[in-house]
Amino acid sequence: MTPLQEREEGPQHKELLSRVWIRLDDCFRETERSTYRLLYETAPAYVLIVAAKRHGNIVINGMLYPLIPHTVYIVMPGQRAETTYDSDGDQVLYRFHVQTDTPERYGAQQGRILPDLARVSVNADTLLLSFCEKIICHWHTDDAADRFVSQAGFQELLHLLFKNQGQHEAALDQVRMYINDHFREGITVDHLSELAGMSRYYFMRSFKDRFGQSAMDYLTELRTNQAKSLLDEGQSLQKVAEEVGYRDRQYFSSQFKKHVGMSPSIYIANRTCKVAAYSWPNVGQLLSLQIIPYAAPIDQTWSDDYRKKYRFDIKVPLGHDYDFNREALWRARPDRIVALDEMVPDEEKKKLCQIAPVLFLPWHSLSWREHLKRTAEFLDRDKEAESWLGRYDKKAEVIRENIPYSFRQGGLLILNILPRGFEVWGKRAGTVLYDDLQIHCARGVEHIEFTEQVQAGQLASFDADILLVNVMKDGQSLMNWQRLQRSELWQRLKAVRNGHVYQTSGQAWLAEPILEYTANRHYDFLQELEQLFRAL
Repeated sequence: MTPLQEREEGPQHKELLSRVWIRLDDCFRETERSTYRLLYETAPAYVLIVAAKRHGNIVINGMLYPLIPHTVYIVMPGQRAETTYDSDGDQVLYRFHVQTDTPERYGAQQGRILPDLARVSVNADTLLLSFCEKIICHWHTDDAADRFVSQAGFQELLHLLFKNQGQHEAALDQVRMYINDHFREGITVDHLSELAGMSRYYFMRSFKDRFGQSAMDYLTELRTNQAKSLLDEGQSLQKVAEEVGYRDRQYFSSQFKKHVGMSPSIYIANRTCKVAAYSWPNVGQLLSLQIIPYAAPIDQTWSDDYRKKYRFDIKVPLGHDYDFNREALWRARPDRIVALDEMVPDEEKKKLCQIAPVLFLPWHSLSWREHLKRTAEFLDRDKEAESWLGRYDKKAEVIRENIPYSFRQGGLLILNILPRGFEVWGKRAGTVLYDDLQIHCARGVEHIEFTEQVQAGQLASFDADILLVNVMKDGQSLMNWQRLQRSELWQRLKAVRNGHVYQTSGQAWLAEPILEYTANRHYDFLQELEQLFRAL
């Protein structure tokens, strides 16, 4: 048993589990066929969700998790929950509404029993799905007595979940709780791995697999969000630095700027103006102007880095539903709203204009540079936009002068390897390489605006001399990449034969260049290309 387990698995914890009262309140079995569904705008109670068939994503209160069959997900009361899938197909989803209660003397711990389960994976050969079916079948009969069978099945399901929350997952959960309690102190990976009773490497990999980010990234996020909260309260910079574990104010400021994208002083100044980003791309435009939106959609299914960085600051999460967004903005009363012209119906535009002044950016007819300039003009940030574009162009010029010889040898094709197959980038999507760095595009790329799905046999028609490949990090994409590399069609490509195939780091946002056509993402891509070119 690890040091943390010795501390947490005491008599009181066991007694609480033995005395907690958990019962089924309602249940549903549904077949989904669409790529998106809002399950709960506001969950009415604790909800257990089980997927039976397809892989996808589940977004709980703005946090993205992989939706994996035979895994139970916990949604807490009041949280928003959505599911997304890469393509259409049948999915069977079970939802169980749960009531909980504990003895009064455990009141402070009452909400911890179910959330501590977090996400529990159950092997496919267990009784999980049979329990789900048993609960559903007896719950929806005309005989009220059958509900006793459902309640019994639900208790068996809970037993299975608590049993499958083994020491490995419990140790990781307890380490995260330790970080929550001690983030002001000097914390190292070695110390955390020792607390978990794991080797350093195994701990780092296991923590990231379970929580979607490394332990040190989680620590940094905690410290940064606490710093933001204290800055909002008007605390001095020195006081804030000390409160979040930094003795040196200058070092704290540099770390804050590194992770937030702006200095603490600019962060404070920007909090006086509430700007709403109505559409996904608007977020990237505002960040380049050093504005963190007050309201924005951060439920992107392809990337969660904005969500991790800015979920503390985005007080009003927006979604896919016009009515939901409008009501949220009415309550928030932002000072300005920035939206994309083509993505908002005319009738909805009129309603948004009643809430606050709105800028509707023409999406397809203007370049990302014009998007930035018009956004800046609307928000009185013209100087910031001019300064940002100056830095960007200077960086592009330096990189352009140091483009490797191999990237000057003909036409370049940018290829995405995705769960749904293969996509090539068009001229507009690849503007950083084709326009700013002036690298020639492969034949036919100029006729594609953003992306086009292709089969492996179509790649030869582009006659590319150079291939830049973005492989997403999910299992299906990696499998598609392995299969493609082994195929004869791939081996016959000119770029492959000549050894001119290069791979990016596969950042998740590269999967959707059409929705990431923004100043902020293009600067990110420029930095990645700079690192790639230096390595060649």
